[in-house]
Parts: sequence; C-alpha cells; structure tokens
Amino acid sequence: MIKISYPDSLKNIYYKDIANRKFKSRNYKTLEQIYIDEFQSLIGVDLKTLLCEEYDKLPKIKLSDKDKNRIKEIFNYQDKFQKHISNIFKKHIEIHTCYYCNIDFINIFKTTKKNFLTGYTLDHIINKADYPYLALSLHNLIPTCYICNSKLKKENSIGDIVPTSNNFDFDNKVKFKTFMQNSNLQIKNKNDFDLLLKEDFSTDYEQYINILELNARYEYHKYKVLELIKKRKAYPDSRIKELALISQKTEEEVKQDLFGEYLQNDLHKRPLSKLIKDISQELGLY
Repeated sequence: MIKISYPDSLKNIYYKDIANRKFKSRNYKTLEQIYIDEFQSLIGVDLKTLLCEEYDKLPKIKLSDKDKNRIKEIFNYQDKFQKHISNIFKKHIEIHTCYYCNIDFINIFKTTKKNFLTGYTLDHIINKADYPYLALSLHNLIPTCYICNSKLKKENSIGDIVPTSNNFDFDNKVKFKTFMQNSNLQIKNKNDFDLLLKEDFSTDYEQYINILELNARYEYHKYKVLELIKKRKAYPDSRIKELALISQKTEEEVKQDLFGEYLQNDLHKRPLSKLIKDISQELGLY
C-alpha cells in the first residue's frame, strides 16, 4: 500500500556487509568469493546485481532446480543472514507502519534493558523457498507487520507490482471509497455506508488487495470514517472559512488543525493515513 525506496547509499552499505560475510565451513571464504567460484556462471549476473538489482528485474533471473538446492546452503537467510540484514534495516531505514497494509505500527523501540527491538518482520516478496537465490536480494525484502507476512501472504504472490517496484503507484491508482449517497452526511453508524478499496480502469492491484484481505481488515476501521464525517458535519466550508479569517491562517492550515496532518504526503508515518487521506478527499477537505 505504501511505496518504499532503497537509495544507492543503502545498496552500497548492504552489499558490503552481506558480500563480506565469511563462512567457517568454507575455510572462511566470503560470500562474494563463494558466489564467484560456484554460482556466478550459473546465474549469469554478478553478486552486486543479484543483491541490489531493482525488483522488476529480479523475476528474470533464473536458476535450475538442481542448482537451487546447492545455493540454499549458502544463501541461508534464516540461519546465516537474518540478524545482519535486520540490523541494516534498523540502522538505515526509517520504519513506522506496515508497508503492505498501513494498519499497524512496526517501529523500532528501546526496551527497559536498553536493547533495540523491531516491531516488524521482513517479508520475502518472492518466496525464498522456491527462489532461494533471491533470499538475500534487497528489493525482495520489505518491512511488514506479522499479520501481513505470516497470517495472510505467507508464500503467496501479491502480483507483479509490489511496494519496492519502481512503478508501484497504489496511492494514486487505488482509493478508499465510502459510496455515500447522502450529500448531507446523514450517517449515524458504520452500517450506513460501505468502505472499499476501488481501483479504476485496471486490475493491477486486485491480487494485492485480495491476498492481504485489505477490504475485510479495513471494515473494522469504519469508526475512523465516522469520526471524519462527524467532524466534517461540524465544520462545513463556511465554518472553515470563518475560522481562517479569525485565526489569520489559510483554509488548508485550518483543515490540518481540525483533521490532522494526514493530508500531507508522509503516509508511511502514521497508521491508517491513506484511509484518512482518501476519505478526507472524498469529503472535500482538500
């Protein structure tokens, strides 16, 4: 639901850390040395490309089933690399809410023992069981909540366009809609309106929405829509203009004061921010 980009500076840090991991079982050779000796000719790309290539090109990288079994031992995410990769994400990526659903906070926090723990899990967008050679690819990893990763997506595909894709444009292509028929906002409870994600003129994100059960999960959050409707009834355009004159602020600033800063672009920083932004737009708040 929320696009995530990995800058070149992060790619360089990531590659240096992962490529230089040593294997005791291989006479302390680095991952880079092992890959060059045993796998580069089979896969056809160098290790930097495999680890840091853009997501859209990853599905084009192929490896035979026989060689997949061989590389599993080296590209062992769970036992060899998970801790290191998680630490890279902790240090270098700003993480607030789940990039898949935007429902839950998944931030890093400090415990009473002064340890830093993560509220997120790293999902392999292309599953590592069937594609072990992509288990360490940066753009195949995304910080998500436990429900999205382990309860819903699991090993499933969420479609060809994902949050690490260059052309991921969920925010513009898919909108929360209430389909309210009453222009006077005579809405009293959650049964008086629908709440659905609506994609116009394409089905690019249909699988994404269905696999992650987004419509079903957001049904619970209709209360947030009711709060917005109640506020909107209390502050029609005429009242907002009046407050702008009194406070000597712009109407946009008054709207932000009343309805929160969810009208800004940093959707990843707050849970439900896309829902609030889309419904605010439907209610004519901007």
